[in-house]
Amino acid sequence: MEENVSYVDVAIIGAGPAGCMLFEISHECRTEQSGAARAGQADGLNSRTLEIFESLGFIEKVQKEGSPMSEINFWNPDPETGRLLRTAKIPDTIPGLSRFQQTILHQARVETHLLEDASNHSQGKMAPERCMLPETLNLDKAASNDSQAYPITLKVRHLSDDESNPTAYTGENGGTRSGLFRSSLLSAAEEEALYKKSDENRIETVKARYLIGCDGAHSWTRRQLGIKMIGDQTNFVWGVLDMIPLTNFPDIRMRCAVHSANAGSVMVIPQPKGLVRLYIQLPIQVKPGEYLDRTQITPDSILSTARKILHPYTLETEHIEWYTGYHIGQRMTESFGRANRIFLAGDACHTHSPKAGQGMNTSMQDTWNLCWKLGSVLTGTAEPNLLETYATEREVVARTLIDFDTQFSRLFSGKPASEADGENGVDLKEFKDVFAKSHYFSAGMSIRYGDSLVVDSSLSRQHVAPKLPVGERFFSAQVVNHASATADQLTTRIPFTGAWRVLVFAGDVAQPAVMERLQRLNAYLDGPESVVSKYTPPDRKRWDVIDVITVHCAERTSLELYDFPQPSIFHPHNYDRIYVDGPSHYHGDGKAYEAYGISKEEGAIVVVRPDQCEFPLSSLPVLHVAVSLTIRFP
Repeated sequence: MEENVSYVDVAIIGAGPAGCMLFEISHECRTEQSGAARAGQADGLNSRTLEIFESLGFIEKVQKEGSPMSEINFWNPDPETGRLLRTAKIPDTIPGLSRFQQTILHQARVETHLLEDASNHSQGKMAPERCMLPETLNLDKAASNDSQAYPITLKVRHLSDDESNPTAYTGENGGTRSGLFRSSLLSAAEEEALYKKSDENRIETVKARYLIGCDGAHSWTRRQLGIKMIGDQTNFVWGVLDMIPLTNFPDIRMRCAVHSANAGSVMVIPQPKGLVRLYIQLPIQVKPGEYLDRTQITPDSILSTARKILHPYTLETEHIEWYTGYHIGQRMTESFGRANRIFLAGDACHTHSPKAGQGMNTSMQDTWNLCWKLGSVLTGTAEPNLLETYATEREVVARTLIDFDTQFSRLFSGKPASEADGENGVDLKEFKDVFAKSHYFSAGMSIRYGDSLVVDSSLSRQHVAPKLPVGERFFSAQVVNHASATADQLTTRIPFTGAWRVLVFAGDVAQPAVMERLQRLNAYLDGPESVVSKYTPPDRKRWDVIDVITVHCAERTSLELYDFPQPSIFHPHNYDRIYVDGPSHYHGDGKAYEAYGISKEEGAIVVVRPDQCEFPLSSLPVLHVAVSLTIRFP
């Protein structure tokens, strides 16, 4: 039997959104899918994910293609007649929370943008190798402590295009594609059986330094490691339709949560190109541990239930693009990997219902957290123990997600309370309140990482920037480029490059004492013992590893650019180093110091990780924050 052997830094199993995000650093991607998801699958992008896309440089493409969500409407039965009534309207995203609203864009387009971005940055070298199925996985634990070793051996079998696309996926119901073969209604054994055996001579061995399993709820990687999923399943079964609706329901182009009196619930999600996604509670119950007869889940049966829920409004369809069904459950893996060499991400380590739109977002944010850490280790700017923080940071997020989805799914799937039900029904006011209060979480903004190697509140002087809690994401404010007078968002100045950012809020540098303070900081940073000097390789630009950016609040016209100390504060001919918190000609005053709670007299230093999470804060006269960075580098 012919067997090829290849060596890679990182092997990825699964090229969904989580796997594609890892292409920002990885050298190899292996997946059993032959192409991107053609229909169905995830479609909601929350505000934090869109901020990440901005840092990657393709947010404009997503905004152009996607449909922003502006409002959520609640429909409930009239207590007396049972007829559906619109009972409340709330903003879909908390105004002012982010510069980006939640947006609907099909998963396939998200994957395409991620892969195109990776290809552009790698001069076309980065692309997933599809039509492959993993066969065996072995980890040499003895070699795992050698950072230069390739302790992982992965054998993969090449598939034909037909073999890697089960018939159910390509559409067997009059052109309607089915997602059932990837839903929670399918057992792991049944999913594997969908793939036919191919030519056994087409086997390849991959030797890898690291491997990430992004291969979904039935993760093959997780099973090879013997890692269990822990949690519960409910009795509730839901169906999903992507369709072009013909209806007199007035809010069909709004996000809606609809509770009927007796027929179940529907969530309405408008999509681009006239499509609408309906999540429909089905009149089917499955006992935990059992699997539903999937022949009960058809486009017609799902649509029939939706009509009953929306009655007296009518619902027909011009075209059904895709359908699926799922059994609601909340589960979390007992471990996020093995030996700091193999990691699980996305649905491979946490599963939940899709109605809150968290699956694709949380999965990509898992690998966003991991990819900069892997990149730092692979390029030698961090020790391998940095990778331990992946599990400690993302386990908390996963548990919070599971707890939220448990409450949310119960309230959405339960029958509305009535006098006959007593205390057994769902309080629809509670449902609306939970929905509204969850906005901060569902937008991706509630994450606050605890202390670790890369979050250290003990080093921080939180009072110097009270609106920038250590461990949370760094949010944007408008500033003005000192050299060009152009207004810009500060986060656009810190795109994802793998660099740490030291943001120096210098204060009013027109004051001699303040400028002297900035000069002392520059002298330290320029010195041979500074973190910038010690950990920037001689063949790299001075700002490639630690990027120092200054934001002052003096009158812009009172200083020339070359009045600023060089080269760490202002590097000659790099005109994106110095910014002003002040009025712009066309976009008003961003009031960045006020937004961050920073005193214009005291100033502050804010250190931002490569993933735009805040590390430590310091008052400007204290240089220990910059010094403390040395313990994060080898």
